[in-house]
Amino acid sequence: GPAGIALLMLVAGYVAWGSFGRKGLEIRGWALRPAGPTLTLLQVLTGSIEMCVSAGVLWLLLPAELDVAFLTFVGIYALAVAAGIVSHVPGGLGVFESILLVSLPDAPADSLLGAMLAYRAIYYVLPLSLAGVAFARQEVRAQGTKLAQLESLLSRFITPLAPRLGGTLIFVAGIVLLVSGATPGIHGRLATLRYVIPLPIIEASHLLGSTAGLGLLVLSRALFRRVREGYRLTVWLLAAGIAASLLKGLDVEEATLLAVVLCILWLGRRAFYRRASLIDERLTPTWIASIIGVLGVVLWIGIFAHRHVEYSTDLWWTFSASGDAPRVLRASFVTIAAAGAIFALNLLRPARPEPDVPDAVDLERVQRVIERSDATLANAALTGDKRLLLAPQQDAYIMYQLSGRSWVALGDPVGDRDHGDELAWRFRELADRHGGWTVFHQVSSERLPLYIDLGLTPLKIGEEARVPLPDFDLQGSARADLRQSHRRAERDGATFEIVAGTSFEEMLPALARISNAWLKEKATAEKGFSVGAFEAGYLRRFSIAVVRRDGEPAAFANLWTTGTKAELSIDLMRFGAQAPRSAMDFLFTELMLWGRGQGYRWFNLGMAPLAGLEQHPLAPSWHRIGNFVFRHGEHFYNFDGLRRFKDKFAPVWEPKYLVSPAGWFVVPRILMDVSMLIAGGVKGLLPR
Repeated sequence: GPAGIALLMLVAGYVAWGSFGRKGLEIRGWALRPAGPTLTLLQVLTGSIEMCVSAGVLWLLLPAELDVAFLTFVGIYALAVAAGIVSHVPGGLGVFESILLVSLPDAPADSLLGAMLAYRAIYYVLPLSLAGVAFARQEVRAQGTKLAQLESLLSRFITPLAPRLGGTLIFVAGIVLLVSGATPGIHGRLATLRYVIPLPIIEASHLLGSTAGLGLLVLSRALFRRVREGYRLTVWLLAAGIAASLLKGLDVEEATLLAVVLCILWLGRRAFYRRASLIDERLTPTWIASIIGVLGVVLWIGIFAHRHVEYSTDLWWTFSASGDAPRVLRASFVTIAAAGAIFALNLLRPARPEPDVPDAVDLERVQRVIERSDATLANAALTGDKRLLLAPQQDAYIMYQLSGRSWVALGDPVGDRDHGDELAWRFRELADRHGGWTVFHQVSSERLPLYIDLGLTPLKIGEEARVPLPDFDLQGSARADLRQSHRRAERDGATFEIVAGTSFEEMLPALARISNAWLKEKATAEKGFSVGAFEAGYLRRFSIAVVRRDGEPAAFANLWTTGTKAELSIDLMRFGAQAPRSAMDFLFTELMLWGRGQGYRWFNLGMAPLAGLEQHPLAPSWHRIGNFVFRHGEHFYNFDGLRRFKDKFAPVWEPKYLVSPAGWFVVPRILMDVSMLIAGGVKGLLPR
């Protein structure tokens, strides 16, 4: 008609002006210049295609009973769009819909409005949402440095709390999902959801939410124990729980709570470092009882919430959007069955063999680990008087023994760092299972975070003296006393040699006489646990440092070494009656010079018990007690003299700790257990 011809003439006029015009148009300060033939034709073509495509979207959404040709609808659509633009209403909202309703009088009004709402969602809301996400992503990138700083700050605050806080929140999150699965959904939300999501997805999401809740209850213990695989699986279960909360009933509040827990867990992710198998993680009876209690309460809530529904076997197979009771019935069955399977696997799994005193095969395995260790204390495992807890990979171990209720491990775990940390947790479990106290004796400050994670409290018991061998010599005024003692011993006929343990059979009787005479003179018996005893099979494993006087053995010590040459130390040190007066200084000096020549980095002089405890009036009570014993306990042990002797070698003093459960009634008993273990019984504690 005339209107169409007029509109086409306007388009043709714009094309002609844009292609061949020489002058621009100015309207109220706005300048419009000819675009040129190529760009003008592209503008018209692009606009036409866009109009046809957008009209096609709405045309496809029209009710099936409305029979209107596509080209006819494009004209109506173009008119509605133009009216919306002229009205200056954002998006032509209302104007656009009114034109379509008037132009299509035969269309059912409700169906047509539904189609237009869907059109608005597809053509306006969806692009706007995507643009919003893209904009947010761009802003996050622009503020990346500040956000990283904020994340680092929050992470530093949350990480120390993450195991306990995360474990507690995950247990609560599991309860929330289980309770949500046992209670009816909000019918208004379900009514909205069923128009968007198929019923099978709603049903499956309900089951997924309940099983995810059970999984979180089980995994919360792994988070308390800092298990990395437990953290990863928990993250996936939280994500599944969030999706299930939305898909089973639009539970936005529940999904938000789970998302907050997920964020807290992610910020504290560095706290979950333990490489442990979840299959090997055993649930304690207390934990099993807690989960059973939660499931019992949830089941009662489900029965109470649906008490008006009469039970029927048909409920198991009833599937409908409003069928809350059947969904709760199925979810309860699946959850209880899954819990039963988990408990059965946990309880019926073969128990780990209890470690016992090692045999020859165990000692050979330990020897290989010692070769890769940097600490000579690892050699104490070869005494054969301690039990060994070996890693499955045979690359780490803990040596320990029982005394009273105390399960006392000597030193830090030896070997691979990660596998050693896992062994520490296993040792803690082993002691707890037998009602014992977990104790680590003579551990380093470097590993204190591990023991604190185990729930143990550190107690400083002294300091260890280590001499840096590359800098050791007898020159200078600082070494004058050592130099004089060394020369005095040489004048007295002292000589030094290193004998391989497998080659000292001919001097074994002489060394035995020296050892027996030394024990008799000291009025003591052989010690144990932290030191070896004079036993031929044990000594054959080591090189022996021998001091001779006039060619006859007068003193000896067996050497503790490692394959890395990080450290050199001694275990047994015995002196005979023929030893020179300065034989001890001579022996240590010669050993340090020999170790320097062999490429060892440190010489370990051993501990000075109770040395280095704080003397400040506000120091802990243990430090005040230890200092008193250190100064006045010469009748029992020469604490101060030992410290002064080792100070002659200008060592680096490093603190050593005993870690154990805390408590005024527990710690004294543990200290007594450890003392008796080292002394070989009550008699060894009493002076002779």
